[in-house]
Amino acid sequence: MFIFSLGLQGCSTLNGLIEKPDDEKTVEEFYADATEAFQDSQWDTAIKNYEKLKAYFPYGRYAEQTHLELAYAYYKYDEPESAILELDEFIRLFPKHKQLAYAYYLKGLAADSIIRSWLDNYVTDPATRDVKSAKRAYGYYSELLNQFPESKYAVAASKRLVILRNQMARHELRAAQFYFNKQAYLASANRAKTILENYPQASVTLDALQMLEQSYAKLGMTESQKDALRVYELNQNVEVTDVSFEANSQDESTEDVKDKKDRSWWSSITGMFDGIFD
Repeated sequence: MFIFSLGLQGCSTLNGLIEKPDDEKTVEEFYADATEAFQDSQWDTAIKNYEKLKAYFPYGRYAEQTHLELAYAYYKYDEPESAILELDEFIRLFPKHKQLAYAYYLKGLAADSIIRSWLDNYVTDPATRDVKSAKRAYGYYSELLNQFPESKYAVAASKRLVILRNQMARHELRAAQFYFNKQAYLASANRAKTILENYPQASVTLDALQMLEQSYAKLGMTESQKDALRVYELNQNVEVTDVSFEANSQDESTEDVKDKKDRSWWSSITGMFDGIFD
């Protein structure tokens, strides 16, 4: 009997070590595996289990929460395009969901991260890169503010808009300087005008006015040069506060902490996800 009991115990241990085939797992098991990996920041494992859950159980309470957590996992795993696609699907399927504001905010963060580098906090400037992703992020944040102006993400989104507006303005100014150095003065003047028309409150507004005045001078457009110089002189004592990317990164960390409180009804009942958005 003793040997027999040892045999039974060995079989039980062996069965516990053998992973159950996916087609035999319940939705609860998929979700438990995914959230365990999520809480441990094992994003690749979490993504695999969330995707399997969606494939085997595309409907129901777990599937609804899975969209948001999968999108966040993609974002943290440095797959922002996948995160945006997941969020677009979530917004389409659940247009009245109480976490919709968070979905738009996360879309902005994902698009904003595409060309971001950790060196931007110290030596590099994102304005030197393509601004396509910055424009996408600007659109997502603007959409959040238009639809949910009172949401807890509105302040962070507003700060992002300021940063992105300054970033895109700096990008245009660099292009204007490039054309000016190449003696393409009409092109440099047009770039400077673009800054004044599209980003009137950017931190490089005075630089754009100065570039415009210098370009007009090279083109021999005396009256336009005088007008640009007059506007420059009237505004040169106005202080413009630029929001650094480093400060924005600190805001994001703060918002990540706030995200803990914004859960689905299922999370609030089980208490399973305390701290998962750190």
